[in-house]
Amino acid sequence: MIGRTTRIGFLVTVAGVCVIVGTLGATAQAADGDDAPLTIRARAISTLNISRGAADRVEIKISQWSSDVDRQALVDTLVSEGNKALADRLAGQEEVGWFRFDPRGGGGPGRDPRKTDLRYAHDIIDGDSRDIILITNHYIGFGSDARAADGSRLVEFPLSVVLLNLERNDDGEWAGLGRLFVGTKIRYDSGQGRFAIDEFPSDPVYLRDVVVK
Repeated sequence: MIGRTTRIGFLVTVAGVCVIVGTLGATAQAADGDDAPLTIRARAISTLNISRGAADRVEIKISQWSSDVDRQALVDTLVSEGNKALADRLAGQEEVGWFRFDPRGGGGPGRDPRKTDLRYAHDIIDGDSRDIILITNHYIGFGSDARAADGSRLVEFPLSVVLLNLERNDDGEWAGLGRLFVGTKIRYDSGQGRFAIDEFPSDPVYLRDVVVK
C-alpha cells in the first residue's frame, strides 16, 4: 500500500463562483495495483456541440505520477512568478504521459489525433473515490505549444488542465466524469491547500463515460 497525504483538490471558478472539484480527506491512499501506467478512455463533448450529441473519443496514457517534490516546485513557481513561469517550468519537467483525440473515433474539426505530452499527473484515492489531475503547457488536441499557437491569447492562458472524478464501480473499475480546460490559468489557494482553475477563455469540454483500463 502506498500512502499519500497530499491534499490536492481543485477549485473551479465559474461566473465568479468557486466550485470544489473533488473533496479529499487529509489522508488518502493509493491502493495496490492502482499506480501507473494507466490507460483512460472517454468521450469528449464540447458545450458547442452538446445539443447535437456529437462526441470525440479521447485516450489518455499516464506513464508515471509526478512526485511531491515536483508538485511543490510547481506551487512555488506559480505563487512567486505566475502562470507563464509555470508553463516554462512544466516544459522542463519530464513527460508523465499523453492525451489524444482517438483517430478511431472520427474526431471533429480541429481535433488533432497526435499525442499531446502531459507534464504533471497526480491522483488521490479515498475509499471508492478517486480524483486525477493532469496539467500540460500545451494546447490539448491541437498539436502545438500553448505559447506559440495563437499569440497573445495563449500567452495569457498558457495551460491545459484535465480533471477526472471517478468512483469504483461494481466490476471494480474506476469510472466517472471529467472536464478538459484548454487554454486556462490556474492559481494556488494556500488556505485550502489546492490548485484552482482561475480563468478560462472558452467553456470546458466535458468528458463522459470515463473508464480506467
